Amino acid sequence: MIKKLKLGLFIMCMPVMAFASQFQNGEQYTELNTDKSAKPEVMEFFSFFCGHCFKMEPVAKGIEKNLPKGVPFIKSHVNFLGGKSAALQSNLSYAYLIAKQQAKEHQVSDAIFNYIHRQRATFSNMKDVSNLLAENGVSTKDFDALLSSMPVILGEKEMVDAQNKYSKMGALTGVPTFIVNGKYKVNVNKLKSQQELDDLITFLLKK
Repeated sequence: MIKKLKLGLFIMCMPVMAFASQFQNGEQYTELNTDKSAKPEVMEFFSFFCGHCFKMEPVAKGIEKNLPKGVPFIKSHVNFLGGKSAALQSNLSYAYLIAKQQAKEHQVSDAIFNYIHRQRATFSNMKDVSNLLAENGVSTKDFDALLSSMPVILGEKEMVDAQNKYSKMGALTGVPTFIVNGKYKVNVNKLKSQQELDDLITFLLKK
């Protein structure tokens, strides 16, 4: 009976052991000098203005879809890209957070990415942002009310704080950047497929 139990435990551990030999710190991921998050999570730092983020959006959606139940996928919009003012970039951080409050973050994200990278259009001010969200199910009235709400204001502050935290430690030098459990940076350029990326994230979530 004891032998069978030991064998069962060994078989259960095999996937983690396999990942441990496949994924190495400094190769597919980098362990950061910071505390792990209290609960498992995956964070993506991104920008709607970033062409690479636009191309990687299907990959990001794949990560979110394939995460274990209960593990949140947190998108954190940055405001440090060159060529655009920080204020303009923050406008889109607010837009994402407002859409999230209305459970329309995926639809609105797609609309913003397409507006910038397919239609080659620009946002001159917050009114332009509000108009685009109105076309995607967030009324102007709701937009204006949520723009000054505490969840949105604090959400944008959390994005900036996270951006500054990881930038100072050298972990956030560009976007998109994926960080697991606040502790492990995914080196996407070392991975060959969505499956390998998903396997790495599964490994890091349990690490």
